[in-house]
Amino acid sequence: MLRTIRKRISHSSTRKKFGIWKENFRIRKFQPSNVRGKILILALGSRGLRARGKVKSRRFFPPFCSALGQRGIASAYIGDHESLNRELCLADGLPLVLVNLVNEDRDDLEPYKFPNDLLQNVTAVFNFHGIAEIIRDKKEANLFFSEHDISVPGRTFDQRTSVFSNSRFGSASRAFIVDNLQELDGERYNTQFIDTTVRFKESVYYTCIRLMCIGTYLIRIYVRARDVRENNPSVHNKDTPKDRELLVYLREKLVVPRLEELHAFSYRIGQILGPGFYAHDVLIENNTGQLFLCETGFKFYDDTYEERMIDVVSDRTFLYDISDQETYAGYAASVFTTYCAEMCFL
Repeated sequence: MLRTIRKRISHSSTRKKFGIWKENFRIRKFQPSNVRGKILILALGSRGLRARGKVKSRRFFPPFCSALGQRGIASAYIGDHESLNRELCLADGLPLVLVNLVNEDRDDLEPYKFPNDLLQNVTAVFNFHGIAEIIRDKKEANLFFSEHDISVPGRTFDQRTSVFSNSRFGSASRAFIVDNLQELDGERYNTQFIDTTVRFKESVYYTCIRLMCIGTYLIRIYVRARDVRENNPSVHNKDTPKDRELLVYLREKLVVPRLEELHAFSYRIGQILGPGFYAHDVLIENNTGQLFLCETGFKFYDDTYEERMIDVVSDRTFLYDISDQETYAGYAASVFTTYCAEMCFL
């Protein structure tokens, strides 16, 4: 049936519109008969549902929407403002939650800047464009969190300070440590270097903790590491060794003693940012144990980490477990509905 419809529609609609229609067709069977609320997944950018590193829509959202449907919550993908306005007109008092499918680093945010009269007709917006404008700029994000009493790496230096220098925009750019302030490039994002190094066996690693959150709820913790011999203190998924023994050691050393503190930290960040699907990258200073938020971004599912580590790490505790995307999406839906109920969105 899909092939027949594809042939008919391709002559009268764009590829993006057909992609939206096709994915709505896939989740149609998950819609509840007695609806108590509705989630609109907004893909208003030119790339549609291809969110470039934030989520693989075809894999994440069907199990997510299935779990929502079991709780009486309908769902739909929206690809343009006309369709959004139509949904708002048809809502007739039904609670509506908007979920922006947007990459804060790469996407044009203009389509997600809704007028106030539209926002008055919805109960919440996840991944709000105003937050995207802040967190896409590392310097602005640092100032924003500092003003809201979230610990971030400092931006004042003296001759004794080692400086972590990174690109101000984008992700996965090369970073380095600068010891001579005269060599500092003021156009880059420069902060005090937070020493997160951990020794394991014969090697030393820079480390970072990634907190996957929905609003104020912490739902998964990843430990990441990078060998200092690579001479780059910026730690990413692809840099983390596929070494179960190392990852378990880092979890026991960095995460387990601070579980309560990490939950509290996530809660405070979520209160400031508001509704959203987030990945918070946290540094743990190796002498004091203090937490510092170094970056945050929108993230529905960290597929690069889980796909890399699924054969390495296995645990019965969901907070640390590496699971397939479908299992994670179903659990995320339950946390999402709990958060929405707590906030009186649904």
